Amino acid sequence: MKRLMAATAAFLLTMMLGPVQAESPAGMQLYVFSSGRMMLSKGFLQNLAPMEPKIEIPIGFFVVKHPKGNVLFDTGNNDKLITDLGYWGKLATIFEPKMKPEDAIDAQLAKIGLKPDDIKYVVVSHMHLDHGGNVGKFPNSTLVIQDDELGFAMFPDEPFAAGYIPGDAQVLRAGVGSSKPNAMEILRLNGDLDLFGDGSVLIHRSRGHTKGSQMMLVRMPKTGSVILTGDAAYFRDNVEKNLIPNIVLAYDPVGIVQGYDWIRRMMATENASFFTARDPEAYKTLKHAPEFYE
Repeated sequence: MKRLMAATAAFLLTMMLGPVQAESPAGMQLYVFSSGRMMLSKGFLQNLAPMEPKIEIPIGFFVVKHPKGNVLFDTGNNDKLITDLGYWGKLATIFEPKMKPEDAIDAQLAKIGLKPDDIKYVVVSHMHLDHGGNVGKFPNSTLVIQDDELGFAMFPDEPFAAGYIPGDAQVLRAGVGSSKPNAMEILRLNGDLDLFGDGSVLIHRSRGHTKGSQMMLVRMPKTGSVILTGDAAYFRDNVEKNLIPNIVLAYDPVGIVQGYDWIRRMMATENASFFTARDPEAYKTLKHAPEFYE
């Protein structure tokens, strides 16, 4: 009887708290990088915030070194902007991207001794111009993307097309005459994924900002759990005060709030922290490569 009661109690505890997390492998490291900056008002990103003045917004991306392979989360602006702002057309005059040669993704990766071919998985939060810009630089990696985001990048619903650069998505298509549709390996998701099967890197579907947005939860051996939000949360106070972004950047406003709820649930259940790639003040406080979290 006592064994039955103990088993029942253990089962109920598991149901309330979720499955016991596997121990993250030793040697994991999390790095923060920059793909330059852009100039925007906070009101452009956050509903009801002031539309002036413009502020400098970081374009962050991340690398996780894992014993089973390196993971890149987001790819920043397309490096073509370093020499040709016209690649973004009229959007360049709106966003005012600022990129130098040292902001190129291969130059950034070189800070920690990596080349594009050293990346096993490229996980994009979504395919907007400042997140999926450089996916074409990783032809020998596996792109991890929500299936509906892949289609959305090619043919976005009106009026959400402006954030996508056709050339960024076109490189994913195989060349003329190929019997395969993809120019690189693509893992097309329809939900969450435990990337390595050990609980250390979790892809979480978070439809809201775009049709197929996703976040990534990284469970570090020493730092603990870190959520890489992409644009699921622009600023820390989006999550802390439940503020939705500018409605023109909200494909599914309810989904955005549900994303905030998930972040807060991870904070409550496993003391997770979250990194945004757009919050200027929060970004300044992070360790930047070659420094790392472990």
